[in-house]
Amino acid sequence: MEWVKNFYDKQFQLYKEGLTGPNEEHEEILTKIETLASKPFRSILELGAGGGEFAITAAKKGYAVSAVELVPSRIDYMKKLKSEHNIIGELEIIEGDFYEVELQKTFDVICYIDGFGIGNDQDQRKLLKRMSGWLKLDGCILIDIYTPWYWASVAGQQMRVGNKHRKYDFDFMQCRMLDTWFDGDEAVTQSLRCYSPQDLRLLLEDSGLTLVDIKPGGAMDYKTWEYHENVNLNEAMSYMAKLKLRF
Repeated sequence: MEWVKNFYDKQFQLYKEGLTGPNEEHEEILTKIETLASKPFRSILELGAGGGEFAITAAKKGYAVSAVELVPSRIDYMKKLKSEHNIIGELEIIEGDFYEVELQKTFDVICYIDGFGIGNDQDQRKLLKRMSGWLKLDGCILIDIYTPWYWASVAGQQMRVGNKHRKYDFDFMQCRMLDTWFDGDEAVTQSLRCYSPQDLRLLLEDSGLTLVDIKPGGAMDYKTWEYHENVNLNEAMSYMAKLKLRF
């Protein structure tokens, strides 16, 4: 997973000029998490928190948020947002690798938004076991999972992001979505393992966790360049999986 830190730092540098901080999209993510959690909660652990837009949104609503992020440039941006916004709840910013970081408390909700699958299956199993240890007995884990069928269907799709180029591909042997960003002659690629719900159940077998619900996400129609917020699972680019401790 040597590519991870370099890719997410480079991606941040490529689009940071267009960042506006927390917005309606992050409010919608929080609403989805509140709905799927299906009970009141107080504490949130966010893994791979990026620039902290969701963490700031949740903290402003009064939640106690611990945000783990690996990339220093994104940590700096998160700290900047924290100083700019009137935080009602708590916001703990943790710089580190969530495969290695030591956390001394447990949480009502653990979320991983848009990024699960950076390693191989064994890496995912390790992370899921770590997450089970950070979860309160009656808590839940909410993870965005990329679907293999959507990303296979858009392989070869190219687009512009500002003055930069982006291309999607798919590794059919390893079932991984490939997302490449180009800046002149330089290119960086992220590679995310995609899982069907049944694949995810197999991944969970020794994790102490069980899959209890899923919420299909949206899909981009690249013929019309329209994004459809709610589609059936067979069309969705991702789904949010709800996991709970297995007793």
